[in-house]
Amino acid sequence: MDLEEVVKDEDSEDEINEGARVIEDRRRLELLGLSEDEKQFVTMWNSFVKKHRVLVDGHMNWAYEAFTKYHCAEFVHSTLLNWSWRVFMINLYDYGLLKPTTMVTCYAILKQYREQK
Repeated sequence: MDLEEVVKDEDSEDEINEGARVIEDRRRLELLGLSEDEKQFVTMWNSFVKKHRVLVDGHMNWAYEAFTKYHCAEFVHSTLLNWSWRVFMINLYDYGLLKPTTMVTCYAILKQYREQK
């Protein structure tokens, strides 16, 4: 190790290993007793939130719409993932985190994708 590496203001312990993070998330989900489709949905959502840095409640509307656009093919082709998507969206609405207009937009995105295919 040369002097520049020693003096650098970086700590290798702070590095984020995405593979390790996914494995850790999977282990946590095992404890919740979710079905495989629910685990897949939660993993998709957590990955999206971390990647796009969804930090506050005010980000939820654009984030859920973008999440729907990004994964719409998977939601259309898997009935169980679609149900997980709907239930999560309804829960976000119940907690006041999602606007009704965002819900309508998300449904329209899936409807448009179905009609194209």
